[in-house]
Amino acid sequence: MAYSVTEALIDPAEAAEYLLRHADLYGVAEATGRSGWRGAALLELTLMPLPALARDGYPTERVRLVIIPPGDRIHVYPRSSSRRRFKHRNAQPADLCLQYNRDDPALRWLPEDGLEPLITLIHRHLMLEEAWRRTNVWPCEDAPHGDGDAKPHRIRTPQMRREQHRWVRRC
Repeated sequence: MAYSVTEALIDPAEAAEYLLRHADLYGVAEATGRSGWRGAALLELTLMPLPALARDGYPTERVRLVIIPPGDRIHVYPRSSSRRRFKHRNAQPADLCLQYNRDDPALRWLPEDGLEPLITLIHRHLMLEEAWRRTNVWPCEDAPHGDGDAKPHRIRTPQMRREQHRWVRRC
């Protein structure tokens, strides 16, 4: 069972300790947690690249994860370098654009998924950003940005259609 976002809001230091010592996650090298403004949970994380990517010189990433009560809004701020380019970063606030809010819920992180899947999403996103910086190509299907269309993002690849079907959320 995943560590709940509600638990992280109640005790961010304990959530950080859990991520560091007990979660079944790769690459969490450092984690600290504290409460912030209006009860937000602030988690400072250091995430190591996968071994093959580390051999290719991918950097260790530092991020601040902010979970806003009641836990349905999150912000992730890269802390490693202010000079790097990011393809998927919002203008204001300057956090990572991790998800396309009109995607099928099967393809998005939702608070009930818990903390580990959120950290996995963040970690994967940072590795994809580094791949993009090196090649100028986003290495998987890419959601649109800045579009005015109110419809969900149309899934373009068979791989993503399979994933959508695999992870469908039933009410």
